[in-house]
Amino acid sequence: MLHRYRLMIPGPVEAEPEVLEEMGKPIKVHYGPEWTPYFYETIELMKQVMFAEKSRLFLIPGPGTAALDAAIGNTIADGKKILVLTNGYFGNRFVQISKSYVKPELVRIVEAPMGGVIDPADVERAFKKDKDIKVVALVHCETSTGVLNPVQEIAEICNRHGALLVVDAITSLGGVEFRFDEWDIGICITSSQKNLGLFPGIAPIAISERAWKMIEKTDCPGWYLNFKTWQKYLDKWGHWHPHPVTMPTNLIQALRRSCESILEEGLAARWERHSKVAKIVRKGFENLGFGLLAPQEIASPTITAAKTDVRLSSKEIIAYLKEHHQILIAGGLDELEGKIFRVGHMGPTATPQMVLPMLYALEDALRAANVPVKPEQSLMGLEV
Repeated sequence: MLHRYRLMIPGPVEAEPEVLEEMGKPIKVHYGPEWTPYFYETIELMKQVMFAEKSRLFLIPGPGTAALDAAIGNTIADGKKILVLTNGYFGNRFVQISKSYVKPELVRIVEAPMGGVIDPADVERAFKKDKDIKVVALVHCETSTGVLNPVQEIAEICNRHGALLVVDAITSLGGVEFRFDEWDIGICITSSQKNLGLFPGIAPIAISERAWKMIEKTDCPGWYLNFKTWQKYLDKWGHWHPHPVTMPTNLIQALRRSCESILEEGLAARWERHSKVAKIVRKGFENLGFGLLAPQEIASPTITAAKTDVRLSSKEIIAYLKEHHQILIAGGLDELEGKIFRVGHMGPTATPQMVLPMLYALEDALRAANVPVKPEQSLMGLEV
């Protein structure tokens, strides 16, 4: 039996009631005169959320990883050299995807330690060493550590050297400032179950015209994740069936409602809300004696990773919150397994009403382990 828990993990997140309502509506047909205008309108709303009005935007049914795979395959499968910037588990996934399309020696890597940030100076040095790099891949918010990488600054470097920047914005978009057109990003991928605040299953991907010119000249294998397939159906059947596969219509409806809600709140206000809630969480952890993996100046407003210590292991913390408070948080990945615990504060979960019960539960976990903790100690020095 599956139990109902409060989701404070780094995705999937809780969904707003109006978004949940869309999932319970009767199934609609994924083509025809009623669906097609609705679908195009949803695309335009998603572009507004991404600040990507000048882009081509596809809604790929599947997890964010499907769109990441597609972005790499559609740009380097003909043997281009790629530079992958990695400082965590999901940056390393970009490395694995890249090596599945081209020979390993064509994959160049700039690496920062887990908990550290990608240094733009290292990116500049990589270009000076390798002038034929054509594509650069970067995770905006590294989900495994909660570090926010400087996308805008790195984009400027890539554009100056004539390279295309592919950005994984899966756990940043909708909660952190991101401007696709203005920053001249090549390709941006996000996913429905994070800051967009709905179910897993849709991966929006924005493609600039400069990126599209590269894609047109790249011989990409496969059919489903080949963007030229998606464009072909858009060109040929755009008036009644503008996609090559059966679309999950209820998910598209939920995405539309989510985009409307985001735009009603306002992107700037939303970014500020995530930033304020992140400060509450981090101050709360510090008040309880937990060190932060990432310093505030490089930490993402959407995820916080805290170090465990001799008082309680991450396994014990996660288990206690789950069993006694029905709250789910996450542990570390790879080399950080057992060393940290991670909390997501994204979309609907980025509110004091969502994060305060988690902090109180953490206080309770410490008391259960005979650690002296004052009532509401996590909130000392905070204005909530």
